[in-house]
Order: sequence, then C-alpha cells, then structure tokens
Amino acid sequence: MTWLKAEYEFGSLFSYRIPDFSSQYALSSLLPGPSTIKLAIVATAIATNGDKSYGERIFEIVKNAEIKIDMPKSVALSTVLIKRLKKKKDKIELETTFGIRGYVHYPAPFTIYIKVAGNKESEVKNLLRRIRCFGTSDSIVYCKSIEYEEPSEGCIEPVKSLGRDERNVLIVPAKDLNPDPKIKFEHVNPYDSSKPPKNKDVFIKKFYPIPISGHKQGKNWITYEIR
Repeated sequence: MTWLKAEYEFGSLFSYRIPDFSSQYALSSLLPGPSTIKLAIVATAIATNGDKSYGERIFEIVKNAEIKIDMPKSVALSTVLIKRLKKKKDKIELETTFGIRGYVHYPAPFTIYIKVAGNKESEVKNLLRRIRCFGTSDSIVYCKSIEYEEPSEGCIEPVKSLGRDERNVLIVPAKDLNPDPKIKFEHVNPYDSSKPPKNKDVFIKKFYPIPISGHKQGKNWITYEIR
C-alpha cells in the first residue's frame, strides 16, 4: 500500500452540510468528509474518461481507502440567511423559503493523504491532480501539488467512536463509504437516469476530532485556531 499526498486550495468559500442536519438549517462541516473525497475521485474518473464503467472500477479501488487530512492552522465559519426557491409538494410551482447556511473559509491550502494499493497509485495520483471540486459544484478546488509521502504528525483522521476524555477538541461528524462488499457503484452512481437501488447502509457515520487551541466568536461568525 502507498500513501499519496495531494495539496488543494479552495477557490472561494465552501459549504458541506453536516450529516443529518436539515437543509433549512444547513450548518457546514469544517472539512470535506471521506465519502466526499472518494466520490470526487470517482466523478473525476468518469468526467475525464467519459466511461461509466471506468468510474465503477475506480470506485472499487478507493472505496475502502484510508484518508487523513492536514488542515490550515486557522479556519473561519460564518452563517448567513439565504432565500431559496422550493418546489411545492405535488405541484409544478415554486415557493420562496428562507434558511440558514454555513460557509467555511480556509486562509491557506489543505492536504489530503490517501492510502491506495501499490499497483494503482499512479492512476489515483492522476485523478487527484484533475479534481476540480469536492461535492457540490460551488466547492471549487485547485490541486497545487501531489507526491508520494506518508502523513505528517498531527494529521486529522476520522474515527468510528469517541473517547470520553476528549478535551479542547472540536468533534465534526462526517460520512464514509460502507466497506461492506454488498455496497456497489450502482448505489452512488449519479450518471444513471434510472433510480439507483435503495440501500440505507451506503454510508457510515464517522467523526473528525479536530484539536483546537482557541477561538474567537461574533454574532454570526467564529474562527478556530487548530493545534
């Protein structure tokens, strides 16, 4: 197995709704979750190759990959009131609604480490370089560099459970792909016009324990200092 290190920079503010939060009150995670990163690699494979079967093959390569993240030492989060158009139930018309959405700002690049099989690293490396967004199309990123390197000390990695003695740690929920062999590409394929087979166990919940040394807070904003 080989570790790949990819450094990215967001082109603007980004927003990833925390799992299980309502879309009307969409507070943002401070970083993209493992499933978001893995599916970005799969989507990039299909977009660059034009072959859905190629995306399916990449899905099997990255599905169980281990991922760690090195964040900037300072992160800002703001919440804003937004006006939305929502489809009326059982009708064609749209109605106006309001909601809260969180946006995150990175003042510096962030780094993703992903562990892949030794004979697949060059293929995954090429796709990591080509990624242009994680998740939603407005979360635009640019790959600054990519190389073979093991995670540095202090990297953040998702855990399945949390200890009771966590202090000065910000707990961020995230989703990862279920490693169960029954979970296949067809469960997450966004390019199929037919409805994908239902499987409520496609994703599993994990948590990012982010160590913080301090924070400053205003009415609708907060900045965290990362240790």
